[in-house]
Amino acid sequence: ANIPWDAIGISGSLMVGLHTPNSDIDLLVYGSDNCRKVYSAIKNLLEDSSCPLKPYSLDELRRLFDFRSKDTLMSFEDFARVESRKILQGKFMQTDYYIRFVKDWNEIEEKYGDVRYKNFGYGKIEAIVKDDSESIFTPCTYKIENVKVLEGPKVEPIMEVASFRGRFCEQVKKGEKIVAQGKIEQVTKKDGTMYYRLLIGNKPTDYLIPKL
Repeated sequence: ANIPWDAIGISGSLMVGLHTPNSDIDLLVYGSDNCRKVYSAIKNLLEDSSCPLKPYSLDELRRLFDFRSKDTLMSFEDFARVESRKILQGKFMQTDYYIRFVKDWNEIEEKYGDVRYKNFGYGKIEAIVKDDSESIFTPCTYKIENVKVLEGPKVEPIMEVASFRGRFCEQVKKGEKIVAQGKIEQVTKKDGTMYYRLLIGNKPTDYLIPKL
């Protein structure tokens, strides 16, 4: 990917010296440009059958599902359909890897207090993904349109789905019709602009899946 070494970090057990031969590889990449370069490189490597980097097999997805289903309720069919196409996770020489993309500090324009968030209850929506360009980052966001509130407060406009959890990165793609459930928040910016978003990842009942 040709990015600087100081744009790469580690997390998890390796960072605190508690790793074992069976530990996962948890990497971080900093900076939007670096992240997109790495994403493109990994995508190409996964398409090369001779590369030791591999996507999860169906059996491996089943084991991952058994672990994650404890706090994210979803059918295995939906889980496998979504997780099987992700780039940021898989196997490297039979070891699980996960890569988290984080923006650099100089890319963050928002300061504490510039935006206010207010809980408006729990809801379920149906929508079309308008923009998934921020889906690879943590936190991730998906801009949405043609929103229909299926359950919960009938507020508008609901303009995005957001999550602070890495497992919801790469979850859905631009143009897909989605169903999502989570906390509805009112977002008010410093200039008075106001809209709503669906925040997912706080409860086991939160989810985001493409609708068949």
